[in-house]
Amino acid sequence: MKHLIIALMLLITISSYGQREIVMSQYMYNRYSINPGFGGSHDVMSIFGSYRKQWMGFEGAPTTALFTVNTPLKNEKVALGAQIFNESYAIAANTGFNFSYTYRLPLNNGSKIGLAVSAGYVNYKTNWNDVDIVEQDDLFAMTENSGSPIFGFGAAMYNSNYFLGLSIPTFLYHDRYITGENSVDFNKIDYLLTAGYLYEISDNISLQPSALLRVNMDDETFVDVSATAILLKSLMIGASYRTVGDIVGMLGYQITPQLRFTYSLDYSMEKIASYNNGTHEVSLQFDFGYKIHSPNPKFF
Repeated sequence: MKHLIIALMLLITISSYGQREIVMSQYMYNRYSINPGFGGSHDVMSIFGSYRKQWMGFEGAPTTALFTVNTPLKNEKVALGAQIFNESYAIAANTGFNFSYTYRLPLNNGSKIGLAVSAGYVNYKTNWNDVDIVEQDDLFAMTENSGSPIFGFGAAMYNSNYFLGLSIPTFLYHDRYITGENSVDFNKIDYLLTAGYLYEISDNISLQPSALLRVNMDDETFVDVSATAILLKSLMIGASYRTVGDIVGMLGYQITPQLRFTYSLDYSMEKIASYNNGTHEVSLQFDFGYKIHSPNPKFF
């Protein structure tokens, strides 16, 4: 009975991390990662890699690695993209990939609308052998594997001063621990709405407020609001507040016109903050070419 209770507690904890629900503090700098409608929005090939370590110093805490690439084609109305991701938490890990196709419609005011579909696959692995128990129990002497296709959608509108997007990362809900089946359940999937604007205060100072709303009918809904000051078109200093109780500080630098480095630190205002050293996230982004006509190409 004791082992059953422990197992149920682990299931409850890990199942909250079971879908592809990557939380990124730096979403505003790589909007493609949460919405394929932004594919090709830099008008050149753009690659992005990030690593996130949650609750530093807390054994078994979540980690996330993400790599994305997207580019417009010779027919500039079409953009292609791909991403690979890996999430791990305690004895569980999710590894997957997806590809996207974006059709871009130019508007008279210089804006563009991007409509995209994405497809891929994610593998879920739970290694119960890593659970330390006093007595041997067959319940923990196994490794579980399951998988699910990914079918997503994204719509975005943007120009050199603003962005607005709505996306559904995947329409399929994977019941990882009970039935192992996939289903279309609109109460269990994520709906992501993001928006931002770039204010040119002077030639050397800009301000970019942005927001991300994640809605899930069966799970936690939260809002992430942020503001970033851009100094001399190269140095970024920002802060965010996430309504689940997180405060985020961000610092970035445009090393070259094509290469940018960004670091962020999340601090939780919940009790768990007493047992860890915060959440750290680092990223690199590289844009090929100089074709972008935006006054701040590295941000829009």
